[in-house]
Amino acid sequence: MNPRTVSAAELDESCLTDLFIHEKSLCFFVHQGRCYWVLDHTYNFDLDAEKDYSAYLEKGDITPEQYTRSCEEFRNGVLQLTADTFLQYLNDPQGTAVVCEHLEHFFIPSTTCALLVRVEDHYLSGVALSREDFCLANVLASRLPLFYINFDREIFLHMNQDRFHESLAHPGWLAKCADFNYLIPDTHRYWARGVDYWKLRFV
Repeated sequence: MNPRTVSAAELDESCLTDLFIHEKSLCFFVHQGRCYWVLDHTYNFDLDAEKDYSAYLEKGDITPEQYTRSCEEFRNGVLQLTADTFLQYLNDPQGTAVVCEHLEHFFIPSTTCALLVRVEDHYLSGVALSREDFCLANVLASRLPLFYINFDREIFLHMNQDRFHESLAHPGWLAKCADFNYLIPDTHRYWARGVDYWKLRFV
């Protein structure tokens, strides 16, 4: 079975809102030399959810029955996301993961280039951004990826500074909150087609 595939143009307004509030996120996966852009609920990019549920059980926050049920239901049974379970997670017809293509449609240079010029002026000289510019910059930045998961090299990076996702990585992995822009091949950088929207992430 093949995973569901959509383009940025096919994503509805509710999905864009979910990206803005971090209910959903984009992750760049590398698996057996192949690259995937995947859209899913943010919590589904945690590699080992069992660590969380075990901690809840030990603290008495959940019962043994709730622990068992949660482990069975999380990510439709893919409790630990590994190189061996990745395709199961991706191809699950009942799952929420979607492979995304043509994500450059997220950014329309003809309507946003002026914003980028003002942002660059802000970085260069400290010129204040207007409230409207600040809001638009944050909307566009929400369409950038939050996660990078490379099964081939055992690397887990994220830029969700409000959470410690790295604590749920597998033993031996390089896992931390850090910028991963440099790890993504140019051909997959949908935010850098003539102009580079990555700078909006730091406004």
